[in-house]
Amino acid sequence: MNWKSRWSEQHADADALKQQLETEGFSAYEWSGRPGGAYLDYIHTQDEVVCVLSGTADVKIADEQGTIESGDRMDVPANTYHSITVTSNEPLVVLTGMRKT
Repeated sequence: MNWKSRWSEQHADADALKQQLETEGFSAYEWSGRPGGAYLDYIHTQDEVVCVLSGTADVKIADEQGTIESGDRMDVPANTYHSITVTSNEPLVVLTGMRKT
């Protein structure tokens, strides 16, 4: 699964990124996770995209693990278990989107 890419190399700022996600069919909004926060083994029935604006986290998508940081984009297919654990001392701030049905 190729779940990680870079959004910051394609878009200048968060507003342009939000516009792009909406043209891709996502309903986009900003979300923040507290330092040390763990959001484990959750699942959505729609495709999800998570674009990191600031902070870092360890992630697991299905059986793959990695880290995400500012400028990274994480694509999670529908019905796929995934986890995020914030590793930075500041909140993890992301622009996330759920595929419109």
